[in-house]
Amino acid sequence: MVNKNRIGIKINECLKYLVMFSTIIIATKFQVEAAGLLEGKIKQAFMAYAQAQEATKREDRMEKFQRAQHLFSHVSEQGVGTAALYTNIGTAALQAENLGDAVLAFRRALKLDPDHFQALQNLQQARTLLPNWVPRPTEESVLDSFFIWRKSLSAAEQSGLAALFFLLASIGFSISIRWRLILARNLALLPLLLWVALVVFYIVDITTSEGQDAVITVDDTIARVADSINAPQRFSQPMSAGTEVEVLEVRDDWAHVSLFNGRDAWVSFASLAYIANL
Repeated sequence: MVNKNRIGIKINECLKYLVMFSTIIIATKFQVEAAGLLEGKIKQAFMAYAQAQEATKREDRMEKFQRAQHLFSHVSEQGVGTAALYTNIGTAALQAENLGDAVLAFRRALKLDPDHFQALQNLQQARTLLPNWVPRPTEESVLDSFFIWRKSLSAAEQSGLAALFFLLASIGFSISIRWRLILARNLALLPLLLWVALVVFYIVDITTSEGQDAVITVDDTIARVADSINAPQRFSQPMSAGTEVEVLEVRDDWAHVSLFNGRDAWVSFASLAYIANL
């Protein structure tokens, strides 16, 4: 009787592991198939983009650029988020004259890779297509220009660099105290100052950033002085798709936004998209 129970237990364990391995095999199969489908979508997107470049009729060209944008966007919606992919989305959108989607995609690409050359170049070009009254991002201050390299680093990279500077400063001061070397103490001042600068910039960033960056994606968006459809218009003309704003507050279906010239307005929440919504 005991042997039969043990045999039953062994059989149950074998069945359990068999189910586990079967589940892993099935999941892996689905992942491979999903990867194949996404690769196919990417190939279709590049093909549509190439066909659009060769098209002679404007309607045909716009349709194919829009298809390429849609296919690239479909891949990103499946959880694939790279600077190159968002740059492709933005480039197709820019060619399809979807300025809001283009600016949004380029900003998302640069959030992932601040040094992405094509995204930087294409974003600059997209901004030139906006109406003259639309405020652009402000120029860097002298201090920001001195630390321009900081803009090319992600938050994690800046944190790691700050930790490295602090470690180097600590080692230098430790050596100077242990062996009383003035040179080691003086050399430790540079990484210490750089660490302090990075900490100060971090504090300034988190204290001055009141909201989330976003882009107006719906053309001719009416900006109002309050969160009501009956409120007067904030500006004499509607906001263009591609206008970059900062969302200060969300109230029901309305978003309180700030433009780069400091002026604020209320717009429909559905008319914008967050840059960080990757």
